[in-house]
Amino acid sequence: MDAVVAGCAMVAQADGWVTSDERNRMIDRMRSSPTIAFFGIDDVLVLFEALNHRFDRDVDDGEATAEVAVSRLRGQPGPSRLLIETACSVAEADGGFDAEERAVILRLCELLDVDPAPYDLVPNDGERR
Repeated sequence: MDAVVAGCAMVAQADGWVTSDERNRMIDRMRSSPTIAFFGIDDVLVLFEALNHRFDRDVDDGEATAEVAVSRLRGQPGPSRLLIETACSVAEADGGFDAEERAVILRLCELLDVDPAPYDLVPNDGERR
């Protein structure tokens, strides 16, 4: 749960603020995941808000804390894909991916050693984004 919430916080903070749409999308995704829902939405929200507070206080500290949590899933393909799918959903919540959100999700893929191609994060054969 910590890693998925951390990934969501990184994406939500990518443009410098967290929208209610992003927060709600994360909550909806958490509710639909039996593994994550086990922890309870209240715990998810407490962790999400704590991470956002860290980002607000010091972006570098927030990023470092979130990246450590995310990195704990490296080598676990199923949970890593769940994290990337949830992060993509959060990025799309406010109307689509912007450049900052795309960069964060690519960083998450790098941290987790997940191929970003299935998530339409990289251009195909000369396509520009």
